[in-house]
Amino acid sequence: MNRRAGEGSWIDQEGYRGASSPTALEIDMRRLFLGFAFALFLAFAASAQSSEPALAPSISASELSARRALSTAPVVIDVRTPEEFARGHIPGAVNISWEEPERIAALDAPNGVALYCMVGPRARKGEAALLAIGVDEVLHVEGGLAAWMSAGLPVAGAN
Repeated sequence: MNRRAGEGSWIDQEGYRGASSPTALEIDMRRLFLGFAFALFLAFAASAQSSEPALAPSISASELSARRALSTAPVVIDVRTPEEFARGHIPGAVNISWEEPERIAALDAPNGVALYCMVGPRARKGEAALLAIGVDEVLHVEGGLAAWMSAGLPVAGAN
């Protein structure tokens, strides 16, 4: 390779002209650019996550059972179909579809509401709808009726 004085490039034996190695300033500028690009990526990722709907806090079946023995119990809402409700539900639960958040919001519930379905997805949809219309005191019964039964707690309406 031949390097001519005063030039910022080199010429190999075939006459190819290549760039010289980067200077310390160029390396610092590349690092600065990559750091800025990474910070921008993190900012966009964080804003994308914050647009996800908020989830209601969870309560376990045993915790809900204990609160029901006190005066701090939320109104328990079974969001399943009337047929599912008739096959078995948490004693004292009210059966209102997850698709009717206005009916749930209209209940007299000074300690909030706790929603459940069989295992959780429909309850989560109902909770999201309640939170979206401004109902703040919403709990999710973790694991739904399946967790309630697994904990050996009583079930009403079961054949």
